[in-house]
Amino acid sequence: MSEELFQRDADIESALSDKVHEQDEAKYLIFRSSNILYAMSTDYVSEIFTSVDITRVPMVPEYIAGVINLRGAVVPIIDFRLLLGRWPEEDPCAIILDIEGTSVGILVDTVDRMVDIPRSAILPVPAQNEHPMVNGMCTIPGGTSTVMLLDAPALIRMSE
Repeated sequence: MSEELFQRDADIESALSDKVHEQDEAKYLIFRSSNILYAMSTDYVSEIFTSVDITRVPMVPEYIAGVINLRGAVVPIIDFRLLLGRWPEEDPCAIILDIEGTSVGILVDTVDRMVDIPRSAILPVPAQNEHPMVNGMCTIPGGTSTVMLLDAPALIRMSE
C-alpha cells in the first residue's frame, strides 16, 4: 500500500512539474516580413491563409490592404510590411488574428512555423531598435535565428 501511495505522489509531483513547465513556455507563430523574423503569440492567431481575395477600400491609410469576407464577417487586412515602412513582396500570406474580440488580418511574406519559447529566453529590445509593436526578442530554441516578438494589442492601436 505504501508503495502505491508513493507512486501516486510521484505521479502528482510529475504532473505538477509538467504544469509549471507549461507555464514557463508560450507558443508562438514565427513568420517572415522583409527578411526579418517575427513571432506572434498563438493565443491571438485564429487562421492562416496562403491566398486571400482582398477587396480594396477607398480613402484608408496605405497600409490597409482592404477587407475580406470571412464566413460572412468583414475583416480588415493590414499590410504588415507597409505598416513597418517596407516594400511588400509578391504572394503574401494572411494571418487572421483575434485581438481582444476584434478580428484583423495581417499580410506577411511567409509563415515559418510554431515554436515553444521559454519566457526566460525573452529579452528586452535594445533602445536603438525599439518599436511600439515589438515587446521583446529571443533566439528560436534549437536555432541561431533571432525573432522579434509582436505585441498584438499594440498592432491594433498602431493601425487606428
